[in-house]
Amino acid sequence: MPIYDYRCEKCGKVFEISHGFDEKGPNTCRADDCDGKMHRIFSPPTIIFKGSGWHVNDYGRGNGKSSPSAAKDKAENAVEAAD
Repeated sequence: MPIYDYRCEKCGKVFEISHGFDEKGPNTCRADDCDGKMHRIFSPPTIIFKGSGWHVNDYGRGNGKSSPSAAKDKAENAVEAAD
């Protein structure tokens, strides 16, 4: 289950609370002697890319230039479309 951060409006304490996607978070503060309203804090996810270079390994190979046969196919398709 995911962990969400909630902050109390009244006391300012932050709590990490685990609950499902469809479940609602707490409405009131869990601190002693506090009944403040809780709000979920949005934070970016942590993403760590490890390895020899995902940008090198996972992208298409090639030097970015069209091959002669690809250029010929494009020209033939353009002629057929014009007909």
